[in-house]
This record gives sequence, structure tokens and C-alpha cells, in this order.
Amino acid sequence: MVSGRHPQLRRLHETGEPHRGGRPRSAEADQAIVDATLDLIAEEGLNALSVEAVALRAGVGKATIYRRWPSKEALVEAALGRMNDSLSPAPVDGSLRERLVVLVEEIRCKSSETHGGRILPRMLAYGPSHPELFEMFYRQVIVPRRARFQAVLTDAITSGELPPDTDVDLAVTLLAAPMLYLNMMQSAAGAPEPRTSESLVDCVLQGLAPR
Repeated sequence: MVSGRHPQLRRLHETGEPHRGGRPRSAEADQAIVDATLDLIAEEGLNALSVEAVALRAGVGKATIYRRWPSKEALVEAALGRMNDSLSPAPVDGSLRERLVVLVEEIRCKSSETHGGRILPRMLAYGPSHPELFEMFYRQVIVPRRARFQAVLTDAITSGELPPDTDVDLAVTLLAAPMLYLNMMQSAAGAPEPRTSESLVDCVLQGLAPR
């Protein structure tokens, strides 16, 4: 159950489904509202977010937002969920190494100026004081991204490329977390080199190999 200490999440159990009557939904308006919500979260955080500010940024009326999402909480949850709209399915062609390099390389190439790159540091800061906020972000954004790694690793276990006792969740963390860290540090340490993804995958696969 969501704690009452953070009013933004009081009603996260609401579905956020749009009102079914009236005029048809506009995909353009939907996208403008979602983009405005994510921009404001990245810039100001959830404490300062308001439906009024989203409406102004998106160029729509508040009623347009409330027809789609019954509350600010439902809007935030839906907007975070849309951050993965552009994710492609897990790669199915090539060796295990090649498929994992594709996934890690996607992380390397992500700009810190994307919604994900701008929102992740803010959500990490919420972790100690408002864990329910980070839990929502983790569920909506991180879990689907980890699932792509999990699918590739599970296939490799089935095909015999990895041992049956491979800790898939730990392997995903070992593959994804270092590149996320390098991306976050690039303003001081420089952007990771193109071959970093291959080197990282090789290190992890050496550790996962049967002994």
C-alpha cells in the first residue's frame, strides 16, 4: 500500500484509463501531454508537478487531461509507462554474445538528454526518502528493460549456451548497471568507447561460463 506521506501516489491503484464517452482521443494531444509530464518531472520533480503546469506546457486545457487520466497520480504513472514505447523487442538473431552486445550498446548510445537519462538521477535521489516513488519508476520503466536481457539469457540457458543454474537476475544487473554508471559519469570521465559494450559482455560471459 502506498504511504500517505507522499500525496502524489495516494491513488496509484487507479487504472488511468481514459473516459470512454465524448470526442475521440487525439494521439497528438496524448503525446503532447505525456511529453510535457516527463519534461516537468525531469526539470522540477514530482513535488512541483501539477496538472495546470502540464496543461500549459502541452498546450491543452486541464479538462483534456482529466478526460484521459482521472488524477495527477494516474497521469504520472501512465507517462512513466510510455517511456518504453520506443523499445524494440529483445534481439533473437546471432550468438548470445552478439545479442547481449546489442542490448548493452543500446544503453551506451542513450543520450543523457532523453527522458530516461534526465529522469533516472532524479528518481535515484527519491530512493531513500520516498521509496514508493522509485518503486513506481522501477516497475514502469526498469522492469520492462530488464526483461529484454532476461529473455536473451533464458534462451541461452535453454539452448545450453549458459549453465542451467545461471542467476539470470544477477547477470542482468552485471550487464546493464556498469554501462548505466559509465553513462552517468561521462560528463566528468568522458563517454564510454564503442568497444566498451563488447568488453563488458565478454567479462560477464567469462564469469557465467561453466567451470
